[in-house]
Amino acid sequence: MMDFDLAADRLQKDQQSALARSRAQRAARTASSKAKRDAAAARADVERRLKEKQLEVERKARVVNRVTNGINGVEKALGVVDVSGASGKDDNDSSLTSLARRSTASSDLFERNPMATGWKLNATSIYGEGDKIALPPSILETLTSSSYPDLDPWGSGQSGRPLAFRVGVLNPDYAEFPSSQKMKAVVAKMKEGTIALESSKSSDLDDSHEQSPQDHDTEDMDVSDDEAEASLRDAYLDELSHRYLAYTHGTVVEFTQEDGCVGLPEPIAQALLNPNTYSMVGNGRHKNKIPTKRTVDPASAVNMPTDIDNPMDTESTQVPVDSDDGEKTPGHPAYGKFDVPAGPIEITPIKSLPPGTDCTFTPTASSIQNGFYNLKDVKLVLEQSLMRTRATLSRGDVIRTWRRGVSFDLIVSKVSPGDYGVVSCVNTDLNVDIGPPEGMESEDAEIRTGEKPLHEYKANETTGRTLSEPSERTNQSNCPPSGVIYKSIELPPEPTDDESTGVCVVQIRGIGSNSSGRRRFRVTTATMKDLFAFASHVGGEGFDGVSAFCLVTRFPRKVYRLSSSGGKDCYQADDTLESAGIAEGQVLFMIE
Repeated sequence: MMDFDLAADRLQKDQQSALARSRAQRAARTASSKAKRDAAAARADVERRLKEKQLEVERKARVVNRVTNGINGVEKALGVVDVSGASGKDDNDSSLTSLARRSTASSDLFERNPMATGWKLNATSIYGEGDKIALPPSILETLTSSSYPDLDPWGSGQSGRPLAFRVGVLNPDYAEFPSSQKMKAVVAKMKEGTIALESSKSSDLDDSHEQSPQDHDTEDMDVSDDEAEASLRDAYLDELSHRYLAYTHGTVVEFTQEDGCVGLPEPIAQALLNPNTYSMVGNGRHKNKIPTKRTVDPASAVNMPTDIDNPMDTESTQVPVDSDDGEKTPGHPAYGKFDVPAGPIEITPIKSLPPGTDCTFTPTASSIQNGFYNLKDVKLVLEQSLMRTRATLSRGDVIRTWRRGVSFDLIVSKVSPGDYGVVSCVNTDLNVDIGPPEGMESEDAEIRTGEKPLHEYKANETTGRTLSEPSERTNQSNCPPSGVIYKSIELPPEPTDDESTGVCVVQIRGIGSNSSGRRRFRVTTATMKDLFAFASHVGGEGFDGVSAFCLVTRFPRKVYRLSSSGGKDCYQADDTLESAGIAEGQVLFMIE
């Protein structure tokens, strides 16, 4: 009996143990199945997030690629060259993988600015009447190196136009791209287009696998029209107006500046420091933000007095200024002559500025007061000053022209083609029109001048006036004005061809290209009266003892006037050429 009970108890325990093991195994199988399902769901969620992240990275990279290609196209059409070197962008790098890596490296859409980068230099002041800047010799070495075979600074290429440069004062508050509203709108539109393209292609996975992402980008960029290109170009110019406090354009006169410096003539400096309503940045919204300075001669700076109590006070210290009597050779330093921007200047080469076809000049109030509307032939004023001093015309530039010793300031209010607001005026026929006066209506100009404004006369013509056209006044230069009585003046005998000592070969260029003359004078015996009599004969200006015109030399500019009352640049009729500073050799005089 005892053995039976023991066996029954053992059997019961075995059954309970087997039941517990069965339940445990069933619970383990249930838990394992749930764990597998949870693990599978977790893996699927991770894969989904990774796929979405990769898709977002590729989408951002594609947007960056499209925007970069679009900006490169705009800059290529203008001829802008990126000279940032190793730190700049690689134009040949269109790999989506590379762009994706750049996008993931930064939380922003653009890791770096896709716009071309130039040299960053400090401004100094130089002499010059036009748009010719001076650069360091190191930049000349870069331009003539094998890395930039298409950059010819002297314009010996097929177009014959010199290399131009964009001169801009960098905005210290410009931190990221894009900053302008127009460029932000373009980027947003391209992003929407990229998402829409992905949605349209997601239904056909086979075609999506057959084409690489680069092929999609190429296909996207091919779909463009004139309106899209114009929108991108406007956005590019709007972005430039945020990148720079002010900017204009010019060419180079010489490569003599110290490394890290750029020489700016007064017209370029004034265009940067005093923008107007027509300027490239627009409305002069950064005008008050541009700090200024004056270039100091290092030799004079050593002996400059300094306030001991406040050695950093430069405003109370008088900056040495070059004497006005010195030679004003273009490109040479003009210490203390005028203000230049104190901030960094970016110089960006442009190799293919569009040739100008039309240009509108707006006279300033000071020009109207000087009698601009009383000029008989505006073409002469522009031809004698503009074409000799300018190679580029940017919207907002102020062109200073001269006529018989009187200056006239004209604002470039419009250029054509006007896609970029700048044109080249070298080797091109430029059609010139005169616009309404600055800050006043046509009726006001008519009241002030007492006659119909010149721009209204131009509006009645079918076309404007081309600077290369012959002047109406030139054709009439041989006819004396009414009321002028000519006096016959006998010139001294001309030196023989064998004489060279003390002999000056004088060439006179009259108003217009058809009036010119050449004669030899003895500088010790010939007088200023003889010189002006010969000039009067060549130019047909008339001569009655006191000249009604002046003679001007170029580079450096020096003015000669004949007057018995004296004054600046005035000489007596009996003064010899030698006493007036005209030495033996050859001299070219322009009649103004």
